[in-house]
Amino acid sequence: MTTLQATPTAQRAGNRPMGALLASVSLVAGPALIALALATFVDPWNGNQPDYGTINSRHTLLMWSFNLAALSFPFLFGSVVAIAAAARRSRLTAGTGLAMSMLGLAAMYGNSMLSVPLVLMNGIDDHAGLDHLATRLDSPPLAVLWCFPLYFLGSVLLAVALWRARSVPRWAAVGIGLGGFFPVAIVTGIGALALPIAAARIAGSIPIVKSLLAARKS
Repeated sequence: MTTLQATPTAQRAGNRPMGALLASVSLVAGPALIALALATFVDPWNGNQPDYGTINSRHTLLMWSFNLAALSFPFLFGSVVAIAAAARRSRLTAGTGLAMSMLGLAAMYGNSMLSVPLVLMNGIDDHAGLDHLATRLDSPPLAVLWCFPLYFLGSVLLAVALWRARSVPRWAAVGIGLGGFFPVAIVTGIGALALPIAAARIAGSIPIVKSLLAARKS
């Protein structure tokens, strides 16, 4: 079986047309929005201190990047749920991949929001207190924020679950797995890497989207 059209998941989606539509939108919008956010991101840090030159001169671009990132996460959460549902025939692997993806996304969101206060420092001349605040932001006490690589591991497990379940073509499962490399773009600071990563994720999701929309119409 190379599509989801005959699976119980697609049949259930057909009974919940709005859920199928939201899942389809999430599978495309989530990767696309986070890729745009990372591609437009400029680092407001200079080591563990704010880079005030960048903050002041690139403030508008930084705000666009953070707004795109904030908008992307609801869709990203929805997308991993949709992928796990498509791979539910491999229940344990899909469930583990879903849990790890969710935790990784939560950590990614938390880390991205830590830099928002820096961007809001634009135009403030007194830097003494801001530098002290930045030091605390650079070393947050929340250990869970270090869990963002779990998004990659979760994506790999979801890809394995799809492969085992045979609910999508195998090339699609590979695309889903490659779409888990967003943390690499974040860690390396090469935002442009997010564009091909998002393309792989969206391409791998196309069979799921087609199945969901077909079930919605039936």
